[in-house]
Order: sequence, then C-alpha cells, then structure tokens
Amino acid sequence: LLPLLLPLLPLLLLPAPARGSQPVLCAPCTPERLALCPPVPPECPEPARQPGCGCCQACALGPGQPCGVYTARCRLGLRCHVPAGEPRPLSALIRGHGTCLPASEAGGTRSEEPADSIEPDDMPLESTEITQDQLLNYQLMFPIGQDKSIPWNSITAYENMKAKRISELKKLKEKGPCQKELYRALYKLVKARQRSRGEIYKFYLPNCNKNGFYHSKQCETLLDGESAECWCVYPKNGRRIPGSPEIKGDPECQQYLSSQD
Repeated sequence: LLPLLLPLLPLLLLPAPARGSQPVLCAPCTPERLALCPPVPPECPEPARQPGCGCCQACALGPGQPCGVYTARCRLGLRCHVPAGEPRPLSALIRGHGTCLPASEAGGTRSEEPADSIEPDDMPLESTEITQDQLLNYQLMFPIGQDKSIPWNSITAYENMKAKRISELKKLKEKGPCQKELYRALYKLVKARQRSRGEIYKFYLPNCNKNGFYHSKQCETLLDGESAECWCVYPKNGRRIPGSPEIKGDPECQQYLSSQD
C-alpha cells in the first residue's frame, strides 16, 4: 500500500481545512487486564474477543440472535445482517438491531475465518468504526461515493484502506475538497498503523457527501462504544462554524448554518 501512496505525498502538504485528531491506539491487553476477565461459560460453543478495545473473551452469537457494532461477533459462517429496507443500516447496527444469519442469506459470498487468524493488514474494510472481529463480520456493501451519515462514510473509507482497495481510495483525490482531505487522512492512518502495529480505536475522517463536499456535522470516530465529539462546519470548505458547539451528540448544525445566511 505504501509504495502506491508515496507518489501522492505532495498532496499531504496541502493545508487540511477541518479539525482533526491524532489516531489513538487501544490500550494493550496486559496480564493484569486479562486476569480480570470473567471466564467464558463452559457451554459456549465458540469464544470470541469482545468488541472495541476489550481484552476478554465472550461467546460468539448464534443464528437469529441480535447483533451490532458493540456486541460480540456472530459465529463463523454467520453475518450480522440488517434488513434490506432499513433506511439507516449503520444506526441499526449501533443500536444492536442486526440479526446473525448464515452468510448466504445475508448476501455474503465468502466464508468467514476466525479474526485472530488474519493479519491486521489483510482485514477487509468498512462499517463505522469497528473492531477487527466486526470488520470481518460487518462487510456492509456501500461504496465510498454514496451519501451516508456519520460515521458510516468514514468507516467505509477506513475499511477500504485496511483492505488495500487502492482503486477506491485513488478516486477520492479526484473529488471535492472533503474527499481530498479524506484521502490525506487515510494516508496518515496507514502510517500510524504501520508504526504502531496495533488497532486504532479513535481517529477523525471527514464526513463527505456524494458530491465531495462536507456534511455540516463532523464527528470523531470511536470504536470503543463511547460517544464521539461532534462539531459543525461549512459544507463548502470544512471550516468550523463560529459559535457552534463541540459536544458528544448532535450539535444540530442546521441552525448554525441558517444563522450564517
């Protein structure tokens, strides 16, 4: 991935218009932390690592069980599926409103492998800011160019980066200002992961619309289940709107856009 991105290094020297933050790594699973983990029930047919930055083992979910971004993953051969008519699939997954179904029924085309057996650089990409287990399970098929709400867009882009889908990423630099910034941010994430060799749980990727400009609401991406900081920007350039708050939740950016008219 890096050799393919190096020719684009000059692009990284351009000033980024929107607020960003350095990627934050999950705390290591030390022997002390592991010693605090409760035992997996003996009747559990398939243990799986906890979502987010958890170090403990949980029981993988079986067919028909509810699932989501912050639940344990589905068992091998299953996939966390949301109904085709669900208007906000990411929101449904965050609320745990998915269902574990066989991959064939959920639209999957390949069998799942245990996440622990897959190298981080080989992980597939997308689903809002999710763990390695979930990145494998929640391959929700939305291309980067679609207009979707936070953190769906950034998760898709981050997963594409991890899956080395270079052709998808290169399209970003040819788009509007938000997608150009997204391309730069993804490059920085690649470098951060190479240096740390660990899983990143907190980062910022700009939330872009289908035309390459900014959604007025921008948020950090968190993979540990905590509420993310959000703020308001101008859609054309990604600059913070003066007087708008930065809060955990919805800053209701439309009112600040209206006040600027």
